[in-house]
Amino acid sequence: MAKVSDLPVDVFSIILEYLGRHDYHDVIRASKSFYKEALPYLYRDIKFEATKSRSCARKLALLLRTVLERPQLTSYVRIFRLRGPLPYWTKYNPWPEDAKVGPASVNLWGLKGCTTLSNAQKIFASNQIFSFVDESMHKETEQFKNRSKDALATLVLTRFTELRTLDLGDGFLMHSLFLPQILKRADRLFPKLDHVALGDKRFDPENPVSYMDLDLIRPIFYSDTVRTFEYLMTQPWQLTWNRPAPPRSESLTMLRLFRTNITRGTLDQLLHATPHLKRFHYDQEILFNANTPTAPPLSPYLNLDGLNIALANLKNTLEECKLSLSLAPGSLSSAEIKLQGLQFPPMQGTLAVLKDMQHLVTVEVPMMQFLGWAPDFAASLSEVLPWGIRRLTLRDDFLLHCPWATGPAMVKKIGRIAEYLEGRGVHAPQLSQCEIRIKPSAKDSTWLEDGIRDVGMPMAGSNVVFGVEKEKRADVWRWRFGEGIGKERDLRIDSAMVMRKSFYLPLEGIRLG
Repeated sequence: MAKVSDLPVDVFSIILEYLGRHDYHDVIRASKSFYKEALPYLYRDIKFEATKSRSCARKLALLLRTVLERPQLTSYVRIFRLRGPLPYWTKYNPWPEDAKVGPASVNLWGLKGCTTLSNAQKIFASNQIFSFVDESMHKETEQFKNRSKDALATLVLTRFTELRTLDLGDGFLMHSLFLPQILKRADRLFPKLDHVALGDKRFDPENPVSYMDLDLIRPIFYSDTVRTFEYLMTQPWQLTWNRPAPPRSESLTMLRLFRTNITRGTLDQLLHATPHLKRFHYDQEILFNANTPTAPPLSPYLNLDGLNIALANLKNTLEECKLSLSLAPGSLSSAEIKLQGLQFPPMQGTLAVLKDMQHLVTVEVPMMQFLGWAPDFAASLSEVLPWGIRRLTLRDDFLLHCPWATGPAMVKKIGRIAEYLEGRGVHAPQLSQCEIRIKPSAKDSTWLEDGIRDVGMPMAGSNVVFGVEKEKRADVWRWRFGEGIGKERDLRIDSAMVMRKSFYLPLEGIRLG
């Protein structure tokens, strides 16, 4: 009988690709040969998720010490993820205070009291950190006290010469004094770094990050290797942008700004520095409550001229554009807004800049940015969307707070969608899919669903399939276009879509009612 150990190395490597981290722990204990083959997979993707405990902080310190004391492991690391909100990194010190540890004459960069390292190791580590920071930080100050996790993590990072992905959460970003220094030297330290994500995507309202060193941002736009960048920032940005010279990233092709409230001017700076950007995702938050129904904080979002100007930087390269709007923490809930009779002021202008983007094929935007908030305005979609578009998604962001939720205004605006789909052969011949996403919060009123259904269900045919698919966070009303696509209907009856309570009906065309 053949044994696993008899498998060719290339076959065993393929098997290892499909195993998880717990499996790798079991494999490396099986035999010496298995240990040698599986060890690179165990350390290829290092992910540490902070939890609210002292033991968690200690486990992180021990993980970092292991990598520090066994430098051969660093050549295996391709992805390094250090996640978790602020208090989980700073509240719990993994080592007891020991004021007697370490000679006072040596700059230990926050490693005083770090009992997992010997005195000699701490001095050696401190000397290494010294070589990676600006001269202004060479004198030890009070701010370095108890920065042991920061110092160890920073030193470990400098060893990851094969690193491709760096993903750091709010907690470590806030805690780290040294990370901006490392990112300024990223091209030298991480010559293969391709993807950077800074900030936690899951917002923690109890622990908002009020300040981050903005030097975390600027180096990315000077990098020669980083192609995709994701950044969370809930505070206004104030960048010293032109220091030492205006940045220009020739490598960045994807930028995602999520949960941010930067100004249109700052957005223009960022996009002006990315002449080869192909994918842009921009998630914006608006503070709206009884004190701000018509206040200045709303103006950047209501006037689309600034957004059009910023996006114009990408007119020759952009292939995918995804925009969203949501209420920021501290805003009134949908029920409170309705109870108090508040309404958003009219949106000014329309998102017309997309029309002339010759390479743009995927668009996901709030339909408000095309159809407006004012009852008497609704742009023709053929005048704001590019000829070569293939996938269109219209979001229902803020529709529940609009004055055109019912009546003739609603018919006019939904009619614009019908007109566009009906005439797609002329102004969007490559369109293969159109979606309208309706979040569960819209279930209290069915006017939008009724309007979409009236557009999508009047006729049957062989080149259009229309239906709704229920997802976790939204119901997706979808049209699919193409020759013979209606023949798929019978196959879908037994498909997973039906199991998800979806329905699809074939349509030949769209007619205005």
